[in-house]
Amino acid sequence: MRYLQIFLALAGFLYATVINVPSDYTTIQEGLDASVDGDTVLVSEGEYFENLILDKEIVLASYAINEQLDSNWFTNQYIVGTIINGGQHPIGSNKGSCIIIRDNDINPLIFGFTFEDGTGTDMLVTDCEVSDDHQRTERSGGGILVYNAYPDIMFNKFLNNGNTSMANTGDDIQVVTNGGAISHYDDDDVEFDEDRNISNQNVNQARNRPISMNIQNNYFDNNGSGDGECFYSNGFLGSIDLSNSIFDNIDCSTNTVNEFVLKSKTRDADYIQEGIIGNCIEQNTYYVKAENGSDSNPGTEEEPFLTIRKVLSLVKEDGSTTFIHVGEGLYSPSTTGESFPLNIPDNVHLIGTNWENTIIDIEATQEKQARGFIVQEVVNVKIANFTITGGNAEDAGCMGGGAILLTNNDDAVYNPDGSFAPYAPSTPVLENLYLTGNHAYNGGGIGVFRLIGPTMENIIVQENSSYKFGGGIFQHAGVTTISNTKINDNNALTSHGGGIAVFVGGALLNNVVISNNIAENLGGGAAFYLSEVDLLNTTVVNNIDHGNNSAIWSNSSTVGIVNSIVWGNQPNRLQDTYTITHSNIPSNTQIFGEGEGNIDTDPLFTDPENGDFTLSEGSPCIDAGTADIDGDGVEDITDFNGLAPDMGALESEWLDLPDVDQLPESYAVHQNYPNPFNPTTQIKYDLPEDAMVSITIYDLMGRRVKSLVNTTQSAGYRSIQWNATNNLGEPVSAGMYIYMIQAGEFTNTKKMVLLK
Repeated sequence: MRYLQIFLALAGFLYATVINVPSDYTTIQEGLDASVDGDTVLVSEGEYFENLILDKEIVLASYAINEQLDSNWFTNQYIVGTIINGGQHPIGSNKGSCIIIRDNDINPLIFGFTFEDGTGTDMLVTDCEVSDDHQRTERSGGGILVYNAYPDIMFNKFLNNGNTSMANTGDDIQVVTNGGAISHYDDDDVEFDEDRNISNQNVNQARNRPISMNIQNNYFDNNGSGDGECFYSNGFLGSIDLSNSIFDNIDCSTNTVNEFVLKSKTRDADYIQEGIIGNCIEQNTYYVKAENGSDSNPGTEEEPFLTIRKVLSLVKEDGSTTFIHVGEGLYSPSTTGESFPLNIPDNVHLIGTNWENTIIDIEATQEKQARGFIVQEVVNVKIANFTITGGNAEDAGCMGGGAILLTNNDDAVYNPDGSFAPYAPSTPVLENLYLTGNHAYNGGGIGVFRLIGPTMENIIVQENSSYKFGGGIFQHAGVTTISNTKINDNNALTSHGGGIAVFVGGALLNNVVISNNIAENLGGGAAFYLSEVDLLNTTVVNNIDHGNNSAIWSNSSTVGIVNSIVWGNQPNRLQDTYTITHSNIPSNTQIFGEGEGNIDTDPLFTDPENGDFTLSEGSPCIDAGTADIDGDGVEDITDFNGLAPDMGALESEWLDLPDVDQLPESYAVHQNYPNPFNPTTQIKYDLPEDAMVSITIYDLMGRRVKSLVNTTQSAGYRSIQWNATNNLGEPVSAGMYIYMIQAGEFTNTKKMVLLK
C-alpha cells in the first residue's frame, strides 16, 4: 500500500488513549483539553465551528486515518465531511485560525480534515523604527497557525482560508498578512498579541529546532494572504516538504508553484515540491477585467480573470516577464472580491488601461487595515496606469506605504551586531499613477525602505496622510529617483515632512512640484535627515509647517537646489547645509545669496490659488535657469524651450499622464536620466511602429563603447539602462559620451556625462 509506512509510524499513537468527539466530548476543544501527550483525538464527521488551540504532542485526526488512502484521497468521505470552520469569530477577534498549534517544540499530527474560512490570528512582531523599536501586529495563518512547534500536517483540505471577512457577515473581503492556509513562526521576535507571557524570547533562544517539516499530501484552493497564499514560514531554516500536494494552479514548465504561494521570510527554508499537481498554466500574458472577468476563466483577453491576485499566483519563476493587463473598472473587495495586500514578484508588469478609469480601492479602515502593493527586492517590475486609494497601514510597521511599499527583504534589516544591513538593489518602476486617500504610519502614499534603484515617474501623490513622517512619500535609507511628479495636499499629522521625508539615504527629485502640504512639526514641504538630496527643476510652494520652522527642514544633510523655486511657504525658511544655484529663493531665507544666479522675485505663477504653478508670461523665472547643472562648462540639460531652462518644474506639459499602452505618435529619443550620472542612467525612446532598433554609446573620439540594443522591437514607450561599462563589461572612465539611436528611418544623438 502506497502510504503504509505512514500508518506504521502512527501505530504508537493509535495504541494510546483514543478520545472520541463528539461521543466522549461534545467539542473538539474539550477533547484536546482532556488529552495528554501520546493520545489520539478522533473526530467524527460533521462541521465544527471552532477555533482550536493545541499545545500537546498528540494525534488529531478524522476517521480517514483508518482508511487506505490512494491518489484520490481528497475525495474521501471522512476528509470531505469532517470540517473545522474557523469563520465564526467576529472580525475583531484576535484568534480566528481554525487551529493554533503552539509552544514547547511539539510534533503533533493533524490528519484528514477540511479546514474552511479561517480568518487568522494576530501576532506581535518586533519591527524597526527610525529611532527606536516598534512592535506591530500582523494577522497570520488562516487555516492553521503554528508557533514554535513542528507538526506533521497531512491529508487535509484547506478551502477559503485567510479571508478576514467571514461568510456569514457579508463584510468586504480582505486577506491575512501571511499564510492564507498555514503560517509557521519559528522566530523569537514574534509572539502572540495577547498571552505574551507564554512566549519568552530569552527562553526560546536555545530551542532545538528540527531540520525538516512534513506538510505532504494536502489540498489548497482559494486561500488568500499577502505573503504565502498557501504556506508562510518565518524563521525556519530547514526543509518544508509539500510533496504530493494539490494546488489551484501550477507552472507547467517546472511543476512547481511560485513564491506568492509558498513564502519563506528568511529565504533559507527549502520547499520540497515533488509530485505536486494542479491545473497547468502556460501563459505569460494575462487579462483582468472587472466588467466580465472570472477567476474560473483562463485569463485571456476574451475570457479574462476577475482579480489581480489570481494572476499573481500563476507568475512563473523562470525569468520570463509576465504581463498583466487590467481593464477599466473598479477593483476592490466589495466589487470584484480583490484582496490586499498584493505582493508583486520579479518580472511582472502590472499595467492598467488608464489611470483615470482603472481604479484600485483597497477599502481599508483603521480597524481593518491593508496596503495596496508590496514590492520586495525585485528586478523588471513595473506598476503603471492606476488610481490607488483607500489604503491604511498605520499599524503595519515603520516602513509605511499606505498605497505602495517598496522594501528590502525585511529579515535582513539588522546585522547580528545590531547595525543596519547594507541597502538592497531593487529596480521597480512606478509610472502614471494617481495615489490619493491613503494613510500609513510613515509615507501615506508610498513607503521606500532600504533600497537602491526605485524610480517614480509621472506620479500624482495627493491628499494622503501619515501618522508620523512623510505625508505623501517616506524613504528610509537607500536611493530613489523621482521625476515629473506632483506631491500636493498631503499631511504629516504629528511630525516631519508634509509632502516627502527622506531619512538616511539619498534622492534625486527632477521636475517635481511639492505644494500645499502640511507638517505638524517640521518641514511643511519636505524633511531630510542624514541624507544627500538634489532638487533639480523643482517647485516647493505654499506648504505649511505648524512647527514654524521651515518649508524644507534638513538635519545633517547635504541638499543641492538647482533651477528650482521655493516660494510662498509658511514659513519660507531653509535650514541646514544647502547649495543653491539659479533658483528663486526669498531673500529672507537665511542662506540666500550663497550660490550663483539666484533671484528673489515673485515667480508669477499662472493660477496658484487653484494649483496651477506653471509660469505666466513675463515671469522672471523663464529662461533664468542653467543647462550646466554641475558648473563644469558642459550643458547637462539639452531638452528645454527658449535660451535656457526655466526655474521650477513645469516648463513642459509632462503631467498629462500618458497611458503606457497607448502607442507614441512619432519616433523620439529623450535625454538620459539622471544626467550627469554615476554609475547608471536610463535612456527612454518612443517607437510608433515595430522597427529594427540600434542604440550605441560612443566616446568623444567617435569610438564605439557599448552596444545597448540591436534587435527588432515592437511599438511602444521603451527604455534601456547603461551601467557605464563597455562591451567587455569593463568600467569606462568619467567624461562625456554620445548615444545614438537608429530606428527605421529615424536617427538621433544626444550627449550625457558620467561622473566618478
